Amino acid sequence: MGREGITSVIVNHLKLLVGGVQLRDGVVTVSDILGRIFTRAGLHVLAMERGYASTIYGAHQYDPIVVAEEPPVSWGDPEIDILVALDYDSNPDAKEQPNRDTILRHSKYLKDGGLLVYDSSTGDIATDALERRGIKIFPIPARNIARDELKRDVVKNVVTVGALFRLLEFDRDATHLRALLEERFLRKGREIVELNLRAAQRGLEVVESVLKAKSWTDAGYRLEPRPTKGPMLLLSGNDALSIAAIRAGCRFYAGYPITPASAILEFMEEHLPKFGGRAMQGQNERESIRAAIGAAITGVRSMVGTSGPGLSLKVEEFGVSGMSEVPMVIVDTQRAGPSTGMPTKSEQGDLFLVAYGGHGEIPRIVLAPATQEECYTLMIEAHHLADKYQCPVFFLTDLNLSEGRKVVPESFFGQQAVRIDRSTLVRESDLRRDGSYKRFALTPSGISPRLVPGTVGGVIKVTGSEHDERGFVSTDPAIRKAMMEKRARKMEVYLNEDAKPPQVFGKPEGKPVLVGWGSTRPLLQEAQQRLRARGVETAVVHFTHLWPFHTAAAKPLLEKASAVIAVEQNFSGQFADVIQTYCLIPVRRIVKYNGLPIYPSDVVGGVEQILRSGAQHVRVGVEAPAPVKVSEGD
Repeated sequence: MGREGITSVIVNHLKLLVGGVQLRDGVVTVSDILGRIFTRAGLHVLAMERGYASTIYGAHQYDPIVVAEEPPVSWGDPEIDILVALDYDSNPDAKEQPNRDTILRHSKYLKDGGLLVYDSSTGDIATDALERRGIKIFPIPARNIARDELKRDVVKNVVTVGALFRLLEFDRDATHLRALLEERFLRKGREIVELNLRAAQRGLEVVESVLKAKSWTDAGYRLEPRPTKGPMLLLSGNDALSIAAIRAGCRFYAGYPITPASAILEFMEEHLPKFGGRAMQGQNERESIRAAIGAAITGVRSMVGTSGPGLSLKVEEFGVSGMSEVPMVIVDTQRAGPSTGMPTKSEQGDLFLVAYGGHGEIPRIVLAPATQEECYTLMIEAHHLADKYQCPVFFLTDLNLSEGRKVVPESFFGQQAVRIDRSTLVRESDLRRDGSYKRFALTPSGISPRLVPGTVGGVIKVTGSEHDERGFVSTDPAIRKAMMEKRARKMEVYLNEDAKPPQVFGKPEGKPVLVGWGSTRPLLQEAQQRLRARGVETAVVHFTHLWPFHTAAAKPLLEKASAVIAVEQNFSGQFADVIQTYCLIPVRRIVKYNGLPIYPSDVVGGVEQILRSGAQHVRVGVEAPAPVKVSEGD
């Protein structure tokens, strides 16, 4: 509104972005406090785009958070209601003002009438252009308050939190904040808790002084606690899949530190020993998967986690797992490649690697969850499938899903009993004592009885070379043919018994169908809603079971569409190629590969371009700078 006052208040629906200097300004600290407290207050939090650099210190970091009364459909577009700039240094000589990195980068996405909260410890900044858009400015000298008044620079972020809570008319008596502070700091002494509460109070007081000076009765946004039926958890995808792995019976995890899979290793190192398991940090990527193979051979459910560069190093072991029929779950938290690529940016570029990677051909299964809930349910399924089919099961997430946080009711994890089926394992009582056991017995299903080494009455031989039914190396053409066909039959059984059809939202008949896989489902559903509001009816067909491709389930759905449009976060449209190959249906593509998430507006714009001009391949995202023209001879 401006200086005259604000006449309407938005309640329990906003998107805020916290930004600052990485590892200095406490971006993660502030967003974590906000996310946890809003969750405990019964609100739904979705924070799926955590932007940070692969450098250790000094780069820009930001964390957008959606807060709503009901679960948000997706993370939405870059537009934000509230911008919180924690960085306090500026360059008065810069051409573009206000020269605060967070404000320069993100104020263009701040909605007219939104809020800007910034650290004014080094002085006020020029905000005339923002104020002309009706944006309300709240300078908070958080660093000065912490350093000069409270004598503890570390509490500057709590000053900002207190200011935000006052702006949002939330937790005015500091009940939620006190509870969180006591959980974190009471062991260090009551005085630490009280110091942080005084910091929050000072932030509140500064906001009230600004409101009074501007004659504003409120800031235009309010968050109100809502009752919940039970505890709510703010979980990342890595958290959810790690919990599921333990519940599914995984008792050995091996990994090597790599973004964004490191959090899985840290979780497992902390929690797996409580359940009789062990987590191991290998000296390198190949050692970690070899250790997991060794553990799996002994009968232990095993898992290994990595990202693209580490996965590339493990390719030879894919073949070992497939040839020796050792069950294993391999988590690939995809990031932008190739090579080192962009370690802290998300992408869906590894599908071909997990589906085809390696010399020769092996049975393998590829799953890709869309949400934190599916990270949990599909991980349980992944361990079951690995055990049943005695092959590697690849579990594809991406950086945004791996590190993104979402509110999930604690009751969700108790909705289904976890049944651990190990029926393919041979027990001592099952063995005949005449030496007739064959580890790689030719069976109609291709699934052979599996023996744990050391079981009395049985002999097991494991090799990565081609072998006969007992595991002895062989190059006999007939044996080779029989063994290749035996291993392939397992995937035929999988497609008939366990492969899930795609999820369908809407009716595909005669409409454009948006096809996605992995974490794109929420944004496709929001894009579908926006297109409907514009008079364009679409359907969404989303895949979680990617490989072997379930042609019998997919083709009848897709061939009904007026146009099949695959939406992917890679350059070429890898899954679109899979669909075209197996369904013999032309697939148009909307792709994004600049490191930022796909936004619903990207999809809406891409679909409209395809329907308007017949475009086959739409590339969305920030345009590349125009090449510099150099005349010949320069």
